Amino acid sequence: MRERFIRDDGPVRMGNLASNLLRLSKWIQKGHNDEEIVDLMRQIAWLMEWTGSLASAELADMQREICRWRRVWPLDQARHILALRASQMSNRGNGDAETGT
Repeated sequence: MRERFIRDDGPVRMGNLASNLLRLSKWIQKGHNDEEIVDLMRQIAWLMEWTGSLASAELADMQREICRWRRVWPLDQARHILALRASQMSNRGNGDAETGT
């Protein structure tokens, strides 16, 4: 997974990250299996780690947030909050992919 991810150009990497964040949001909204949600959060954290030269303070903050959510998941009272945050992060990631920043 890592080799394939880092082989892609920066905008593609950021687009893939944004897609995974959007998938996380949708899975949570639909009540997807909690173990699979945790696995997806783990994958997202790794993708964020592997962004390399594209890394930013904002991306590092998002990675820490995803890791905190993963440690406490499932947290039924906060499902809607994480779904919203993942969607917001996805939108931010798409903006980075489009601008190359």
